[in-house]
Amino acid sequence: MNHDEMIGSDFVYKVDTSHGLSKDGYIATGTESIVYKGVKISKDGNIKMACVLKFKYKYIKMGTGEDEYTRINVLERFKDKDLKIFDELQNCRSVVRIYDIIEDLGDFTLIDTHVPEGKSSLSITSERFFCVVEEYVDGWSLEEYCRDEYWKLTKEIDVGNDMKRRISFHEYSDGDKEAIFRSYNHDYDEVIRYQSEMFRFMINLCEILEYITEKKGILHLDIKPDNIMVTRYGREIVLVDFGRSEHIDFRLGGCISGLGSADYNSEESIARMFQYGTLGYAAPECYVPPMNGSQFPFDEDGIEKGWVSIESDIFSFGATFWECLNMFELYTGSREFAKDKSQGGSYDFYRRYVLNDAAYFERDLSLTSPHYHEKLEAIIKKCTRKRCQRFKSDPRYYHSYGELKDDIIYARDSAPALVKTENIKVSNSFGVVGVMASMLIVLGLISLVLKFSGSTIAKRKLDNIMESYNPTKIEMLESAAIEQMKSSTEAEKHSIYNKTYDFLKSQDDNLDYSETVVLVELMKQMSDRDFVDSSIDKMLLEVEKKGFSSCVEYTITNITDSGSTGYELAVEIYNAQKRIELERCYEVLLENIDNEQLKPLVQRLAQDLSHDEMITQIAESILDEGAGSDKGGSEERSIKLAEKKHEIKEVLDGVG
Repeated sequence: MNHDEMIGSDFVYKVDTSHGLSKDGYIATGTESIVYKGVKISKDGNIKMACVLKFKYKYIKMGTGEDEYTRINVLERFKDKDLKIFDELQNCRSVVRIYDIIEDLGDFTLIDTHVPEGKSSLSITSERFFCVVEEYVDGWSLEEYCRDEYWKLTKEIDVGNDMKRRISFHEYSDGDKEAIFRSYNHDYDEVIRYQSEMFRFMINLCEILEYITEKKGILHLDIKPDNIMVTRYGREIVLVDFGRSEHIDFRLGGCISGLGSADYNSEESIARMFQYGTLGYAAPECYVPPMNGSQFPFDEDGIEKGWVSIESDIFSFGATFWECLNMFELYTGSREFAKDKSQGGSYDFYRRYVLNDAAYFERDLSLTSPHYHEKLEAIIKKCTRKRCQRFKSDPRYYHSYGELKDDIIYARDSAPALVKTENIKVSNSFGVVGVMASMLIVLGLISLVLKFSGSTIAKRKLDNIMESYNPTKIEMLESAAIEQMKSSTEAEKHSIYNKTYDFLKSQDDNLDYSETVVLVELMKQMSDRDFVDSSIDKMLLEVEKKGFSSCVEYTITNITDSGSTGYELAVEIYNAQKRIELERCYEVLLENIDNEQLKPLVQRLAQDLSHDEMITQIAESILDEGAGSDKGGSEERSIKLAEKKHEIKEVLDGVG
């Protein structure tokens, strides 16, 4: 059997390596699964269809109390519970379908490199994983649709070696940023079209959830933009990922989530999840009791922890569309929110800024364009209202999707009839435009003053930002530092860079991704290559483990002419993670194996190369290069290959 094939009941399955940014088929990583696009092939080879290959751990460890864990057989749980739920919902075309379950992957092997920062690549094999084959929905997640397809807040760029990477709005040119802001802030029709899309999606999802919950008695319990698909053709909604779903006990009106407790002061993990669902979207009753002296994030009055119901899913519904309607402002206004999911993404943003009573409940649309209809805001606030002792019988809350849908339809039908000046928010927008125009004039005058007054004002601006700094001001800090550099000599630029570096380093023990971006952008303003080279080495040694891979990628794709040793190691770390030019990676490691100054980078390169498949590839390349046309017999080659692999492994293990 081939290592890239899985044998199912009636079909053979392979990863579709023509799909994805890195052409490796990767789609996403969930709480308990790793998702790739696949190809479903009939055993006679005549039928080929797209599918989704969802690789799930056979077993996971789950915390039940302080220092207490239980081992969960995920495969058995899936067959006993999840599969039955899917079977009950297969008649609903707006719920993703399951084609097959492959309990034994056989000889199939897949190396997953899309892992959290600081972690080694993961081998997907039969020993640890089983595979659920699902219907492939051609389209986007709701988050991707709003962010990428509608507002164009990310795009792909070529980075060489036939590779691409996705960049966010924060890496766009000033001209591209200005064009996007102009479209959003000044085009009334564009914002209204987006609002109309959200109305349609909300009504569509209400109808799906009404069928699932009120007809079939099933709670989804993980509603979020990532779990709602928008089809490419027709823009219809399809609900995915029922891994957290539960049947409703209609006698009681809900069910118990069954999670244990968690330390809210530590990082969330599968073993210690903070909530039943996803942080930022889960209702407050889905959050688990605190342990180890940590504090529950909300006022506990009115919250019955672990008791979930239709109101819990409705809360997640409101939180989902609150995010979609605020997507433009959240994404453009916060690098923290815009980070890649592997770097924490919106997860870190929600935990740091939203996990409190004031931000988590009764979410409004005050961040958004003034064009949005106030009735839409009222719906979001009612969905996410703070719990009270009797909220399940309180008319201030939604208790059914029928009621919620009726309000959405009423809001939708009201919005087109409004004259712009009759809506307070819309009428205010004319004032906003006037204010913005005035601000542009003022900014123009300031820029003229700066040309004549040198860097004095810019320096004061940078100092003021540093005095009142918090992580949400990272872009303001970058802009102010670059502004000061533009009217400075090369020596002054060195001082500005060092000042910014020391300031960012003082905020924490290590540099995170956003801080690395700032430093790289400052380096791009300088022409002294020796200074830049030494700065790269110094910066890379201080990057936190969690964001290391993205920091390396951003550095080498934005600075392309560095001759520093740290930069060279960073390039090979990137190549090792992408599994390209592995022999060159190993050569650079050998050249720097005794480099004490850059030892952490050498260790990281060794760690990224320490996989059997990669070691084999390096050994084969070395043998082929040394043997020329005389490669010997198969037995002799096997012996030499084993010896070379052993030698390489000893070298990699010895880097420490």
